[in-house]
Amino acid sequence: MIVFIALILVAAVASSVIMETIEKLKENGESTGSDVRATVNTKPRPTSITIIGEGSDPLECANENGFCDFVGIKTIRYISDNDPTKFVDLQLNDGTPCTNAVFGDPHEGTSKRCYIINNKELLLTWQMTPGSTNILAKDVYYVVFCGGSEALMSDASDMVDAGMTFLDGTNLAGDEAPFATNDVIETGMKYRVTLLLYSCIPSIGDEMPLMLYVDGGGSTVITMYFASIDIGHKLY
Repeated sequence: MIVFIALILVAAVASSVIMETIEKLKENGESTGSDVRATVNTKPRPTSITIIGEGSDPLECANENGFCDFVGIKTIRYISDNDPTKFVDLQLNDGTPCTNAVFGDPHEGTSKRCYIINNKELLLTWQMTPGSTNILAKDVYYVVFCGGSEALMSDASDMVDAGMTFLDGTNLAGDEAPFATNDVIETGMKYRVTLLLYSCIPSIGDEMPLMLYVDGGGSTVITMYFASIDIGHKLY
């Protein structure tokens, strides 16, 4: 009888432990599922995109004897490293060798390099989607794609390097300056940033996907249609 009672007690204890373990696993699973959902739902979305001008800073694309890779027709500058007044500009299509054979030699006996001269500036305003968790400014990125599957190109940056601010041009401190790397992005606030398009210079009729995403989080993709490339044209 004593042995029988002992067996019953052991079974009861074991059952209790098993039920407690199952409950904990269930709670952990629900917690993990909530964390995953929160991560995926933490994403930026655009509120407007407008063409605001031509960029002013050339983009270096190759050293002499390298290859300057781009899509479409662009103005490429082949310039002396020793004397910036000695250069050749050519309009070229879909990439070019950065060589004297293509451009001629603007400065004999010196090294040269190639720059993409023309570019477009777009003004993007955006905010985090409802339900997003607070994140750091350095973790938000944009990518503009162009060129199709055979010659896919992109222009990309994180929001800090791109000079993101609040809509009024200020940062968290209230200064007229961009956000810093560890500044917090909050749901419900609206931000603006300039997108510089060097590789993806639009022509009338082009369609270009824009992806906004959080490193380790979710993303939003829209398609920008360039019915016009004039300053002030609204893409979204």
